Amino acid sequence: MRHSWQALRIVVEALRPDGGGTDAAARRLGHAEWTAPLALANAHLVAPSVYANLLEAGRLGDLPKDVRDYLDLVHGCNGERNAALRRQALELIGGLRGAGVPLVLLKGAASLFLDHYRDPAERMLRDIDVLVPRRAAGQAFDVLRDLGYEAEIRYPPGHHAYADFTRPDDPGAVDLHFELVDPKYILPAGEIWQRARSASVDGHEFLVPSPTDLMLHHVLHAQIHYLGNFYRGVLDLRQLHEFATLTRHYGAAIDWPFIARRMAQYRLDVPLQSYALATERLLGLPWPLGKRPGIAAHLHYRRCVAQFHLPALAWLGIPWGNLRSSFAGHRLNALYGAEGRLLPKMARHAAQYLEKHKADAVIGRLFRVR
Repeated sequence: MRHSWQALRIVVEALRPDGGGTDAAARRLGHAEWTAPLALANAHLVAPSVYANLLEAGRLGDLPKDVRDYLDLVHGCNGERNAALRRQALELIGGLRGAGVPLVLLKGAASLFLDHYRDPAERMLRDIDVLVPRRAAGQAFDVLRDLGYEAEIRYPPGHHAYADFTRPDDPGAVDLHFELVDPKYILPAGEIWQRARSASVDGHEFLVPSPTDLMLHHVLHAQIHYLGNFYRGVLDLRQLHEFATLTRHYGAAIDWPFIARRMAQYRLDVPLQSYALATERLLGLPWPLGKRPGIAAHLHYRRCVAQFHLPALAWLGIPWGNLRSSFAGHRLNALYGAEGRLLPKMARHAAQYLEKHKADAVIGRLFRVR
């Protein structure tokens, strides 16, 4: 546990402004074993961010030469990949716009063009997320086919996205969205279209979400949608770093009262507060919300830290987290109406799920980790 805490401290301090200051620099200079910090940075996809942040702070000299050279290599490779993803995204934008299909770039795809990160090689992307109107799905499919893409992974009906489209030799897939997240009622695509802003790069015009919608989408994806990290008590350093980066980049342009009200409306104020608390404690982000975190948020943050240092505890929490995510109040109210108590809704939901799925599917869902 001591070694995991040291590794976490080294990595998060490197992600803070100015590399965490003089005390953090002294700790890096005195740190002898770098295997664990590098493994942690790689596992959480922040190795390029560590390099970029220390470079900007003028603190790369705190690192041993072999560590510095390794991070330089990872950073450079990610920069080449991001440049290729940018070209791929521009080609896709041109094809969709040429066919009259409006589009909104989401998440990492938007960051390729919006300078959220001062260093274009900093953020690691998995794919290119694009939102198109459902009514234009056929046209979008035609464009992707004409560009040589094929649907590799089709999502089930009702999913927020249609499919991942891939093409040989491309660095990333195209994730075609009709909605932003599966609980689409929290942040419907219609609201994104209404508040989206125009952008133009190299003669290619497209839309990007407003700063507030960018942030709300990020929180929902990091905490609720993607594997239910809040329910499972997961600390994801890449997501936390992006939360801090977006907050610092947009400043007062983010309507935090709106985000807090929307999350509270669906009983998701604790996920928001715990997430902001983790970013404050680990990455030094000034508290962005008007209301300080309550006891539940503090307890959840402590659970996340404990599970981070004790992987066995995290594994034990997976079934409970998956259950909580599946039976979350906002999901049950969306399915069965907001009126009435949650317990009968939970029983109804469990009965319907067990009726539709075999035992192996139920067990697989309970212990799902990916």
